[in-house]
Amino acid sequence: MKKNEKGVLGLRLGSVLCAFAVAFVLAGCASNPPAKDDGSAAASARSKENRAQGELSAKTADAAEAADDDIKVSTVSFKVRPTVLVAPAMGAKMAGSIDVIRKNPLAKTAMEVINTYLTSRDYTVMGLESQAQLDEVVQLQSDIAGNNEDLAYVAGLSVGADINITFAGSIQEDYIVIDLNASEASTANLLASESMRLKDNGESQRVLVQKAVQRAIKKLENKVRDRLAEELEKGVQYKVVAHLTGDFTDDQAEEISNIVSIKMRKKFNKMQVISMSRNTYDLLIYVDPDKYEDAQMVYGEFVESLDGLAKVRKQNITKKLIILEIQ
Repeated sequence: MKKNEKGVLGLRLGSVLCAFAVAFVLAGCASNPPAKDDGSAAASARSKENRAQGELSAKTADAAEAADDDIKVSTVSFKVRPTVLVAPAMGAKMAGSIDVIRKNPLAKTAMEVINTYLTSRDYTVMGLESQAQLDEVVQLQSDIAGNNEDLAYVAGLSVGADINITFAGSIQEDYIVIDLNASEASTANLLASESMRLKDNGESQRVLVQKAVQRAIKKLENKVRDRLAEELEKGVQYKVVAHLTGDFTDDQAEEISNIVSIKMRKKFNKMQVISMSRNTYDLLIYVDPDKYEDAQMVYGEFVESLDGLAKVRKQNITKKLIILEIQ
């Protein structure tokens, strides 16, 4: 295997996980080949050249680190402490995230660095570290997809996250590359991304991952903090997905739609309609946390507002996600 073979943090399972760790090891070894001691003038010249290159690389690394230290960190404070879900980038499905963390120490290191930094920046950080928690998320994805597969992305809300941060890594020749993405948990809209590329100067794999992730998360968080604080000023956000399953006439369906979109809007700080068809409502609701302590209390408003016109049944309620049926 050549040193430019790529390793991957959190993108595949099985053989790719092994390849990631092996690639890091081989790249580290390949970047520091043993010098031949042939006693010649050429060998001495090469030795001086290598020392000079090493000194230059060290100065370059120090300069890059100093530049990162000069990054102006946002001082915006949060009205409500946001919750962040941190996990390896797994594509559309999250199944396998725990296996990546358990089997790949470098992926675990990356997640720990992100968690530590965000905790210091006043976030509540959640990592998928228990199989039971992951099973709940995957099952919820399946439940939602059974109704409308376009809504499967909201499964991340089951752990109560405001934003999701995913990470991935690879080796490209003598460099380690870390990619981070931050997205809204309720809409899956990308908030910001950051990529960090560091040259392997003979440091351990763990140290390289730590340095690259530390710099990347600092820049990423700085990009999203102001926007997130602005969103939280509107109130605590809940995702509501409602399905009309009863045998309603068009007039009855229209009346229910009007109650939800007009009358109920007045009960909350803000309500944003993502989509509304005859039988499906996809809503974002911002509420006063002093008035509504949890999702169950938000659900109660739907029950009360539609009383006498339709029955409201909860299909699934988690920390930030409310899925209900209107019968």
